Amino acid sequence: MREEQIQEAPVKVLLVGVDVGEEPDFERSMEELASLAEAAEKEVAGQIVQRLDHVNKALYIGTGKVTEVRRLAEECGAQEIVFDNSLTPSQVRNLGNELELPIIDRTNLILDIFAIRAQTREAKLQVETARLQYMLPRLVGMYDALSRQGGASGSMSNKGTGEKKLELDRRKIEHRITELKKELEDVGRTREVQRKKRQQSRIPQVALVGYTNAGKSTILNRMVEQFGELPDKTVDGYGWIYQQAAPRTGKSIPFHAGGGQVCGSADPGGGFQR
Repeated sequence: MREEQIQEAPVKVLLVGVDVGEEPDFERSMEELASLAEAAEKEVAGQIVQRLDHVNKALYIGTGKVTEVRRLAEECGAQEIVFDNSLTPSQVRNLGNELELPIIDRTNLILDIFAIRAQTREAKLQVETARLQYMLPRLVGMYDALSRQGGASGSMSNKGTGEKKLELDRRKIEHRITELKKELEDVGRTREVQRKKRQQSRIPQVALVGYTNAGKSTILNRMVEQFGELPDKTVDGYGWIYQQAAPRTGKSIPFHAGGGQVCGSADPGGGFQR
């Protein structure tokens, strides 16, 4: 059986955006959200937008819009709902209860992309740290909500099974974050040694800087093809932000800059709107 026949179909998602008039180019922001979803290996099945004076504190979208989102999700076969902004823990919980589908906000989506694309040990450590730091306050928020419901004295003996598990999970996450930060410090020291070696080599280092999809990787590939010692060492730009999860700085590609001088090139990833 061919490989493409056994690959799982991408998860279908419905994009949901709220325009409160603060975004200078809301349509572009939604286009970027669709690109982020595709970069996270998801299939955009539909999109729905609502204009509000301010977001709903409980549900992010209006209560009437929840019904419309549920109906459209059923019609397009969406398996997840992706929102265009960061959501609070209570909003995620309330939306999940109302829509009965996994709720993904913009921050979580970006972290998913980083996790998929991380290649180096440092990148994987950074992604795991970021995901746990993102998860921790949401876990604490759920724990606080249960504490308010539980009342009583607050001792562990009076807490329910769910509360105990949340508290244990919180401690595990905090411990793991501490471990990851120590590992990142070790990696940082190694990177500093490598940086000093590059400086001592006296080979000029060139960095290409620009917005996402500005053509940085294209320029680098043209330079390598024309001047490079290793013409097969081109970079795969993907054209998207997840290259930040595996920065190429330090993995320089040598090329002749004229007059016999050799330079090292680095192609950092671009940024995104928000």
